[in-house]
This record gives sequence, C-alpha cells and structure tokens, in this order.
Amino acid sequence: MPAPQERDIEKTASLLKLWFVESQGLPDDISINIKGGPENTGFSNETLTFKVKHSNGKSEGYVIRFSPTGYKVFPDYDIKKQYQLMAFLKQQNITVPEVLAYEGDESILDSSFYLMRECSGEAPSDNPPFHQEGWVFDATPDVRSSLWTNWLDEMIKVHKIEADQSSIEFLNRPHLAANHLDQELAYYYKFHDWAMDGEDHPIADSAREFLKQNKPITDNNNSRIVWGDCRLANVMYTRNGELSAALDWEMAILGDPCLDLAWGIAIDDCNSLGLNIPKLPGFMSTEETIVYWEKHSGFSAANYDYFYTLALYKFTVIMIKVVKKLEYYEIMPTGLGAHINNHASGMLAKHMESK
Repeated sequence: MPAPQERDIEKTASLLKLWFVESQGLPDDISINIKGGPENTGFSNETLTFKVKHSNGKSEGYVIRFSPTGYKVFPDYDIKKQYQLMAFLKQQNITVPEVLAYEGDESILDSSFYLMRECSGEAPSDNPPFHQEGWVFDATPDVRSSLWTNWLDEMIKVHKIEADQSSIEFLNRPHLAANHLDQELAYYYKFHDWAMDGEDHPIADSAREFLKQNKPITDNNNSRIVWGDCRLANVMYTRNGELSAALDWEMAILGDPCLDLAWGIAIDDCNSLGLNIPKLPGFMSTEETIVYWEKHSGFSAANYDYFYTLALYKFTVIMIKVVKKLEYYEIMPTGLGAHINNHASGMLAKHMESK
C-alpha cells in the first residue's frame, strides 16, 4: 500500500515552477505536471515524480526527494547526505539517477530537498510482494535470475569502490561511536527505544541482547561504502532484467560490505517466507548468493550470520514505526499489536530460536 500523500499537489507545482525559474534559470512559460509519489514503496521519504513541459512541447521527467515533514519513520533524515553520496557514486560509474540540485532552504517547499532525473525502468513491488504478484511474478525464471544477478553485481560495484576517506567522511558518524559497526548498533538501539517509547518488545529486546553479547571484532580499515537499504525492490529494471537504476541511499553507512548482502537476503526472506509466500524459481538460494558475492567481490562473509540477525533486528525496529505510521493515517486499525507482531518480527523470532 502506498504512503499517504502529505503535500498539496497544486500548491507544490506552483512553488516548484517558481523555484525552477528563479534558481535553475528556466523560462517562466514552463508548466509542472506532478504525477505523484511511488505507488509500491516509500514509507520513509517523501518523493514526487513530475514532468516539466516547455513551450516548444519538450517534456523532461524529474524526481524530488524531500526531508519528510509529516509522520517520521526514522529518528532523523539527512537529505543532503543522500545527494552528496549519489553525486559521488555517479562519478564512480554506479548506476544511480543523476542528481541535479540540492536545496537547503526549507522555506521554499517546507523542507529541504534534492532534484534528480527520472529514470526508465520499473522496480519490483514491495506492496504486494513481488513473490506474490506483479511483473516479476509474471516473468520467466531466466529474467528473475538476471534481476538477482544484476542486483548483486551492482552491490559489488559499490563495495569495490576504493575512496579516499575525506571524500566519504560525510557517511561517518563519530558522535555515535568510533568503530563503524558500533555506530550502526548504537543508532538502532536508540531507534528501538525511540520507536517503542517505553513499551516492551520481547522479540526485539531479546535480539538486541544477543547482538550486544555476540558482536564480532571489526576494523574500520576494512570498511567500505554500504548501500544500506540494498535489496531487489530498490533497483529499477527493464522487463528483460537489465538494471537501469540503483535507488534509495538514505540508509547508507560505512562498514563491512557483508551488511548489504545480509540485509538484501533478510528482507527478501521477510517478504516471502515471513508472509508464507513461496519464493519464485529463478532466484539464487541463500547459499548460492553468498558464494557468488564472495567470489566476485573478494570480500568475506565470515560474519554473515551475525549481520543477518542484525538485519532482521533492524527491519523489526523499522516496522514498529511503519505500522505506527499506518495507524496514524488510519490505513491500519489500532489495537492489533502489529507494531510488535508482524512479518519482520516473526522472522526474527524464528531465527532467534536457533541461537
């Protein structure tokens, strides 16, 4: 189900036109046609797709991503970081949309935002899950194999970037901890407490203790750019399985690249097995995916099991606020306890039984 539209579309179109004219140097005879936000994903960021039409009939597609002003899923947002990272990744030949401008003046559209070109292609659906219905469900096993392999290859391209530390320092979070893994753990432990607001979450509470007690030793010198929300539904493809854009970099961090591998597999598990939906033929198994990633990336998946547990824990924490957002907008009824008991926490509970 789509996230609720929180902006006055007509007013936003008028303000956007003014911004394009005054800040981007476009003529004042352009028109703005807003198509809306993403239909199958998008619970954390506000996103609008639109066309700019010129007097000569030429039309150009753009996407704006805002720092959210409504109900927030994450404790904080750094739209500028997303813009900086995507600009950097484009220089490294990563298949990200071309970012064109960052606007930090919140008075223009009530929040900061960045502008990027609209990309062709289609992302696999989260809602409903692509294992259940949609164009991926209707695709051949060979096409699905290409989707999975191309997703892995793009992930590996990101992990192989050897960047000067100063060029990606904006991904570092020394205010949370010195060690990059400790930074991620500290962020989600605080997120957990903020999301639950004093309420107990037995499954997540137990997983947090496990993560504290079993944390592997990691070295910042081995850290790479970690995509963060690295999963199949955050990639746009052609219908024959070719990758056209890698999306959604708001969760990007510095850390062990195996974090991305574990996250992508964990989310796929939650959106299939966690909903009692069989996985479609054509996709690699978990074991095959790990072997492929290690072989082609040159990195080790030695800490995969810990990172898989962490991924399920993080998704469980995020789902607390996703459900509360759905309740806030009356898309889901309150009182069901779904912020605690859902497909993410169910997968986490089942996984923790083996610990």
